[in-house]
Amino acid sequence: MTKINRKIVLESLFSSIGIILFIYLIWSVKLSSIVEAISHINLLYFSISLLLTPIIVMVDTCRWRSLAKDQDVDLDFSEMVKIYTAGLFLSSVTPGALGAYIRAKLLHDKGKNLSRSISNVVVDVSMRTLPLHLASIFILISLFPARSSLLSVILFLVALSVLPLVVIYKGGKLSNRLVKSLFLPYISPNYADTVVKGVGKIFDKPPRFTSLLKSMLVTGVCLIPLMGLQVYMVSLSMGIDVPLLDIAAIWVVSLSITCLPISISGLGVREWSMAYMLNRYAIEKSTAITLSLLGYTVLIFIPAIAGAFFFIHHSVSRFRSIKKG
Repeated sequence: MTKINRKIVLESLFSSIGIILFIYLIWSVKLSSIVEAISHINLLYFSISLLLTPIIVMVDTCRWRSLAKDQDVDLDFSEMVKIYTAGLFLSSVTPGALGAYIRAKLLHDKGKNLSRSISNVVVDVSMRTLPLHLASIFILISLFPARSSLLSVILFLVALSVLPLVVIYKGGKLSNRLVKSLFLPYISPNYADTVVKGVGKIFDKPPRFTSLLKSMLVTGVCLIPLMGLQVYMVSLSMGIDVPLLDIAAIWVVSLSITCLPISISGLGVREWSMAYMLNRYAIEKSTAITLSLLGYTVLIFIPAIAGAFFFIHHSVSRFRSIKKG
């Protein structure tokens, strides 16, 4: 077996941990109990949670577009929404949400510089996840000290969010040295300058620090409360008697933990976290798992369906244009 094949096998096995955990959780509570809980939801409260979905998508797209403007890779708002939802779809079908980075290729297909698009998407992912992790640390310390065992996991995720920023803002010189010493000897001299310039553009115009702060504020002040309110509406639709602040805090921690690259679309990891945290309120495991699945449906799955349509349409159009050309 070649090294590449071994790597693919190991990554597949690693990413299947969450799926195995999800199957075990469903088996332990019986699927029928989840189906029954869904069949009895209050449609009024659930509809309110659905109404929050486009608001969250638009706010998050505005946040991302402000970063893109700093790097001259922004598009019309409607186009950014399409690429954003396509990113949700791709992140939902790849381990650790890695598919979200394909947004850089979609920006490039719209005429934007590929290197800067890569830089932009990398920074954007960190700006969305870092406030989530920091909020989770505060929540665990202040509201759930008995669940502080999760802190080490969250701190690890903080490091994963900060590292790409350090590379983007401080890694230009180092990356050029690595490219020149490791890759250029194997690249044709005709393409050497293009490769060096392409790598350099990843680092030549990152977003301003003020833009990073604004992006983190939007996530912390707007997106996190909206996501908390949305899952609270879902919990009301299920008749769960847990205060707004508590249910929102548990959801934030669960979303943070799903950033671990051990599952696809966070399945299993998110459900385990919700069941573990809600156990404090004597909420049955089946109810917690159902809440997690419904929360995922309104926050990610529904906009991801729209994203799948946009991505397929874009791919077909791109294929036809290449074939004609």
